[in-house]
Amino acid sequence: MPSDLLVGRAVTVRDAAEADLDAITAIWNHEVLWTDATTDTEPRNARTQREWFERHPASYPIVVAARGDQVLAFGALSPYRPKPAFAWTVEDAVYVERGQRGAGLGSLILAELIRRARAHGHRSVLARITSGNAASIGLHARHAFRVVGVERRVALKRDRWLDVTVMQLLL
Repeated sequence: MPSDLLVGRAVTVRDAAEADLDAITAIWNHEVLWTDATTDTEPRNARTQREWFERHPASYPIVVAARGDQVLAFGALSPYRPKPAFAWTVEDAVYVERGQRGAGLGSLILAELIRRARAHGHRSVLARITSGNAASIGLHARHAFRVVGVERRVALKRDRWLDVTVMQLLL
């Protein structure tokens, strides 16, 4: 679902490659250090980012939105829980480089993750979003995710307790 803001700008959504890891790390680490968009508190280095990358086989893809070699946004599907009963449920993550927000890149990434989740036979996609992240909640709602719960005061980050909104898309 291309955004009008992206028309004519030659943005491609594709599988992430090892060559993209520095850009993905920069996007991720900004969110870790300066925002509440993730509850993670430790930035990733080259080794931890590579380990994260290697934990994503085709059924748990990482995709990027790029203009040429420049990564503008990324997203990934991850196992929801390690128990076999949850094997058909995934959790999504979508992050857009701070200077690129509002152009529809998050929507492109999320649409591709949903398409791939269906293609790999997943039955449910969950999004766990810090409750103050109205942009991500709105993005997921536009892609038919519904709020299924709110976890109250479950994450302590930057000396503040955060609620986490859980949204779900049944495939």
